[in-house]
Amino acid sequence: MDEWDPENADPSQQVGARHHTVPAFYLRRFANSQNQLWVRDRRSPKPGLRRESDLAIRDFYTFQNVRGEPDGRMELLLQRVEDRAARALRRVTSSVTWGQQITPADRADLCIFVAFQCVRGLRKRREIELMSDLYVRIMQLNNPVGSGRREVAAYRDMLRDFRTLEVTSHPNDHVGLLGKLAEPLCEHLLRRPLTVIGLTAGALLTCDEPVVTFDDQEDPPVPVIPQARRRTRSRRRRGQREIQQMRSLIQVQSTRNRGLAGADEVVMPVGRRTLLVFSHPAASMSSHLRLAPEESYEAAKEVNEGILAQAYFMAFAHPDDRHLLASPLPEVGPLYRLGGVHPEQARVAGAAPSHLRPELFGRN
Repeated sequence: MDEWDPENADPSQQVGARHHTVPAFYLRRFANSQNQLWVRDRRSPKPGLRRESDLAIRDFYTFQNVRGEPDGRMELLLQRVEDRAARALRRVTSSVTWGQQITPADRADLCIFVAFQCVRGLRKRREIELMSDLYVRIMQLNNPVGSGRREVAAYRDMLRDFRTLEVTSHPNDHVGLLGKLAEPLCEHLLRRPLTVIGLTAGALLTCDEPVVTFDDQEDPPVPVIPQARRRTRSRRRRGQREIQQMRSLIQVQSTRNRGLAGADEVVMPVGRRTLLVFSHPAASMSSHLRLAPEESYEAAKEVNEGILAQAYFMAFAHPDDRHLLASPLPEVGPLYRLGGVHPEQARVAGAAPSHLRPELFGRN
């Protein structure tokens, strides 16, 4: 991004525009010559053909800057990430350069692209909203109103009930975290061997959460920590005893997957028969690999199952591969699990969210 100066860029650019949470250039790699994809949307009972230009959300990356103005510079930044990744993908997947060593520049551009794709979608924004809601409730448990015991007890009971209210964070919270979340993911991906895998048979699909992780052994989720609280000392002042404060350690664990650091492979389909695979850091892999037909069918089946399992709103396939989206998408379960809280709180917070759509700039 050295050639772009965000400080002097026009903040009004891309305000009011339609932003792709899954880049348009990426979707076109799964589209036909009319830029159409076969789309399964969980908000619609039947799949159908849609153009990639229709699969965008107005002002998704628009934020409110310090002057209180709508600002579209995050979308401009993402466009530059996408432009670099598009050029790198063309080079590393071309039949002309197939088998040649991936250059450090192309490798870095692809790692940045995959890292941002892990954190820029609707699911991540909804996770941040739910975590903000959790944080506000936990913090408010130590701020009772009124001095009577009944008032305090009623107030705390209300706040302990996750089903009573929901505090929703501003879209700025998600947009402001994109760079901070993507940077460590990119650094981790750079430490992994990168292989471009070409399939000679079968077909791949993708979705709005197209980065999937795989492990050689299916381990159960890491257990969350049990509830543990430490009392702070209370005092008596003028005949009244202060309400005791409780300090708790709260663990928030995503249910999406084990995360990049704990995965044996990080995989992203980048075409009907092309995969980017970031292998285990200790593995020794070539830059390009073409699979035989039997291996291709097995790889496509495994990746497609992983992609469908984590689709949030939509999954996409080439119109000739509509059989891959014959069944409805799996239901979205809880977005995170809680540790260190009361079992009832963990149970309620661990349920599927009441709605999946997150906040958008200027509207719900």
